[in-house]
Amino acid sequence: MVYAFGPTRETGRLSAEYADYLDLIEAETDLVYKIANEARSKGIDFKTEVEIPRAKDLASRTVRLLERYLRPEEDSSPIQIEDRLRDLLDTMDRESASITIARESAKMMHELTGDLRKSIDTGLRVGLAVLTEAVLVAPLEGIGEVRILNNHGDGSSFLSIDFCGPIRAAGGTAQAMGVLIGDVIRRELGIDRYQPSEGEVERVKEEFGLYRGGLQYKPPPEEVDMIVRACPVMVNGEGTERIEVAGYREVPNIEGSRIRQGVLLVIAEGLCLKAPKIKKHTDRLGVEGWDFIDVLASKGKDANKAESKTKQRQVKPDSRYMGDIIAGRPVFGEPSKPGGFRLRYGRSRTTGLAAAGLNPASMHAMGGFLSVGTQMKIERPGKACAVTPTSGIDGPLVLLEDGTFTMVHDEVSWNALSGQISVIWDAGEILIGFGEFLENNKELVPSGYNLDWWASELASKIDMPEKLDSFFEILNADSSLFPKGLPFNGAITRGGEPENERETRKRDWNRKLKNLDLTWDQVVSISDKFGTAIPPPWNLWWSDLPVALIPSLCLAMQRSIKQSGKLIIPLNQSEEAVEGLNQEHMSKIKEYGVVRYSLMSLGLQHKLENDNIVIERYWEPLCEILDTDNDNFGNSKILIETEQRLTQIDEAKSIVLSESERSSEVEKLRTERRIRAETKARQRNLGVEETEAIGIAAAAEIDDPGPMNKEEFEQALSTLDDNEVEQSLWIVRKVSPHRWEDAVPTRIGARMGRPEKAERREMKQYTHALYPIGNNGGPQRLLDQIGKGALSVDVSIRRCMNCGRDTHEIRCRHDYGDGSPPCNGRTEIRRKKSTDRRLGEKRNIQFTALLEAARKNLNLNSLPRPIKATRQLESRLQTPEPLEKGILRALHDVSVNKDGTSRFDMIDVPITHFRPTEIGTSWKKLVELGYSEDMDGNELKSDDQILEIFPQDIILSSNAELHLSSTCKFVDDELTKIYGMDPFFNYESKQDLVGHLGIGLAPHTSGGVLCRIIGWTDASAGYAHPLFHAAKRRNCDGDEDCVMLLLEGLLNFSKDILPSNRGGQMDAPLVLTTRLLPNQIDKEALNVDCSWSYPLEFYQATLSQPHSSGVKQFIDIVENRVGTIGDVRGYGWTHDSAGLSSGPSNSQYKLLPSMEMKMDAQLMLASRLRAVSVKRVAKQVIESHFLRDIRGNLVAFTRQKIRCVKCNASYRRIPLTGTCIAKVAKNEATRRLGTHQTMTAAHFAAAT
Repeated sequence: MVYAFGPTRETGRLSAEYADYLDLIEAETDLVYKIANEARSKGIDFKTEVEIPRAKDLASRTVRLLERYLRPEEDSSPIQIEDRLRDLLDTMDRESASITIARESAKMMHELTGDLRKSIDTGLRVGLAVLTEAVLVAPLEGIGEVRILNNHGDGSSFLSIDFCGPIRAAGGTAQAMGVLIGDVIRRELGIDRYQPSEGEVERVKEEFGLYRGGLQYKPPPEEVDMIVRACPVMVNGEGTERIEVAGYREVPNIEGSRIRQGVLLVIAEGLCLKAPKIKKHTDRLGVEGWDFIDVLASKGKDANKAESKTKQRQVKPDSRYMGDIIAGRPVFGEPSKPGGFRLRYGRSRTTGLAAAGLNPASMHAMGGFLSVGTQMKIERPGKACAVTPTSGIDGPLVLLEDGTFTMVHDEVSWNALSGQISVIWDAGEILIGFGEFLENNKELVPSGYNLDWWASELASKIDMPEKLDSFFEILNADSSLFPKGLPFNGAITRGGEPENERETRKRDWNRKLKNLDLTWDQVVSISDKFGTAIPPPWNLWWSDLPVALIPSLCLAMQRSIKQSGKLIIPLNQSEEAVEGLNQEHMSKIKEYGVVRYSLMSLGLQHKLENDNIVIERYWEPLCEILDTDNDNFGNSKILIETEQRLTQIDEAKSIVLSESERSSEVEKLRTERRIRAETKARQRNLGVEETEAIGIAAAAEIDDPGPMNKEEFEQALSTLDDNEVEQSLWIVRKVSPHRWEDAVPTRIGARMGRPEKAERREMKQYTHALYPIGNNGGPQRLLDQIGKGALSVDVSIRRCMNCGRDTHEIRCRHDYGDGSPPCNGRTEIRRKKSTDRRLGEKRNIQFTALLEAARKNLNLNSLPRPIKATRQLESRLQTPEPLEKGILRALHDVSVNKDGTSRFDMIDVPITHFRPTEIGTSWKKLVELGYSEDMDGNELKSDDQILEIFPQDIILSSNAELHLSSTCKFVDDELTKIYGMDPFFNYESKQDLVGHLGIGLAPHTSGGVLCRIIGWTDASAGYAHPLFHAAKRRNCDGDEDCVMLLLEGLLNFSKDILPSNRGGQMDAPLVLTTRLLPNQIDKEALNVDCSWSYPLEFYQATLSQPHSSGVKQFIDIVENRVGTIGDVRGYGWTHDSAGLSSGPSNSQYKLLPSMEMKMDAQLMLASRLRAVSVKRVAKQVIESHFLRDIRGNLVAFTRQKIRCVKCNASYRRIPLTGTCIAKVAKNEATRRLGTHQTMTAAHFAAAT
């Protein structure tokens, strides 16, 4: 598939522009690293150099992330694998490269050390790092320990891999591949296969039965049995859950009796679910002993092999997204129900990578619950999406209180009508790209015949100059108003034309055709001349109109009159009763009448005037199809065809009902036979499995001959299926001389997920200083509330390299007492080697003196209030950061994270193109940042030109301004007051941050991505290129990530302050990716489509609902461009976006103060939406939310602890005295705190 770079853009120029951008980024990065290293060299921090190493690609990321594991000895240099890995990644796919480099790394380590365990551990971690793009914590903490154990039977050695909880973040494929890599390495190093004992097998089966956590798939016991017995490597792990097994507690080779989450994850979500992917590699490598994977991979493939001759056309509704409806978060449409969002294929500037587009008016129409970045759980193709505003698609159809039925196209119209809306008849369109179906491995669903399809079809037909002349003649238009050349896909000059020029010509023609304002006569002439179907808005929603309503609608239309270009239908006549419709249709007919309900079902806009229905536009096809000018109405073709069709449908229903009754009778007889056989088997004391087998065999003895007339039955099913899909469209195609396609074949059900977010990151307890104070300072850990006595806290003992005294801080504060300056010598940890998780010891600290010394160092007249510290340090060293940093954070109200950095969280939303005016940055400033041309290659000269965003540029939410301004001032104070250097940011307004660098980081990863701030949006979300989000191993389905200023992270981040518990290295920038390579990031980014328009072949293919991979050749996606400049630049989009902050500024879920108000709003919206049943919503909220919460709260209430809010002492039960009985140390005496009051709600709270 060819792709475009823009009208006047050449590959060379585009490459040069991107190269200049990378040079700008690299130069600025070098400057920031230079400043940070200079500050670090002063010896004030844990390390004297920056602790976030840079990496330019996957190979260097892998080496930086695993540097400690690549060292044969603690003080030796790492083994050299970077260049070899880079070569492998250039010549093979990532999975194959991971296996190869893992095997080679293990061999290399074994040759150097001779240590089997360490060699396998190194190779396994390297392979897993390559699989996870070296940005996840899985290679570090997903593998706990690699052990060489002995089989029970022959005593031979085997490989045991301890998988831990963080392996979940790696995903099922990497989990299963980890086992395969381990097997490949142990074969290479000559270790025997695993031969499990009966106890080891049963232990895993028991753990699966007891585990209450979430698993995507829970295998049955027999499947678990097969995997554990057959797997050549022991999938082991450490106990993670509180629940303990009862039957197999003491099993050799398994430590402890607690459930091992890592084992269950790898078996269930890895080996079971990803068996087909693993089979490809085992077959390619010829690995023996993995036959069990073949069984898992083929599971379910033989089911339902006997298919009907005719494929069902109706798209099957998928109700899984409706499973967990939450109070206050509305349902916007039930599965595939008319009135829900209508699917439109395409991508806007702000969709893709799982984000979907809605018209801003639709966002308002959903009760204001949808804002930019709000998550929606959707029916298909994926599980969820983030919402972004798109202007090039239809808004909602609404019924006003005065009876007007109209479409709302934009926010201005919505604001004018919002107070008059009675019913939201149709939610509008939802824009979803082809790439979303491809990424989710789903079949396509039929596209509606919209202007996109019509324009692509018409363009393909105008392939000769004579046809173009005929087209202009029909329009009576001047050819100079249209793009030059022909719109079709072929070349228009002998010898061809440049691909980018051809794509530009097609793009301009497509846009022009979609925006034509035609008359009905012109539409008909184009259809007759070029064979196109009737496009919207004349293409009414015939597939929504039941066939049974056509006679009544025809009768009403016979009384209609045409006046001043309008169609007027009187409403004063009595309407005939309609039969054969379900209750839902009948209730609507009772409410609106047959005629109005029919017109609304057709999506035909109208209003009521003097007991008349007045249709101002697009009524011509209705009159033509319903044959309103026929004097012999009783014998009109449409009535004859309708009567025949209704007869066909009734006969088909009768045939299907008869067959259903026959098959039910057969099933009844089989059930009776099975019960009798199983009863006899139980009487003979046979086992459960044998009893079930006997019952199944007995039931199978009763033969089912099938339908009496199979061909007639299948024809009946086909007739009913066609009716469900087409309804009145079937009649229209019979009676109309023109071609008609379905306008609304696919609806997408949806409900609200998480609300949008743009807030500063705070730890569970808001903290300024990572400095331990124990239980002092009150419940809020305030430094100003600490007394003058010594604090007893757990800290490491360090020795000053200058004066030799012991202290707990990085710098020695010893005062010689002779008026000379304090020692200020750098200290070293005294106890370096230990098997303990933490090295701290109880130590008394004279904190008041330390606080005063820190104040003097900062040259502050007084300390800011409040300053919040932490109770204890969770790091291995348990050495606090410099106290001065915490004081400065408090001065500027900057929160600190567990790793010493300050962050701001935002929902991820994609963007590929923007206008300077949308981000509040002038075009002149953008020129300085490298944006010299717009997307069409024209020189940038105004704020309204559209620019393609560079992959590592981000647009921040304006909500971040306060946090980032405070952080800038904190960093500048840090540089001047602590490091004695010049300030860097000199912040005055948010525009001062434009051009500065940051780090993007996802919560489950350990690799940051370099980014640059280029502007701001009023939306509560963060806009960035799809490649940037994918580099963080995220998509845009409602995920949230953080951003931090690069200099702040380099100055304050330290591995030595990270928690030492499992998962402590997660959500920490252990390495920084400085350049994005599309083939070395999350593969989901490769499925983002970049087309300027979808071809006719794609739309036609969707009607047969093929698998998305089968039409991949028709669409330009990023994968097609890998290895060229097109993989990062020159993206296209099919529909324009509204302003980046269009729609409600915030979701009503966030604005409404109480849950009662949110629930009322949820039910009120449900009552206004045609696609939603209020009763179903209320029922499911009670069942899936309230009842579960009540049960959970009752359980939590019975297990809660009570704590004293004064001294923080915790109790399982309230003491009998009614007062706190904790002993509190005061000076050298230990006494009971007599000032504590009676335990009441005012003085005691649930322990946290």
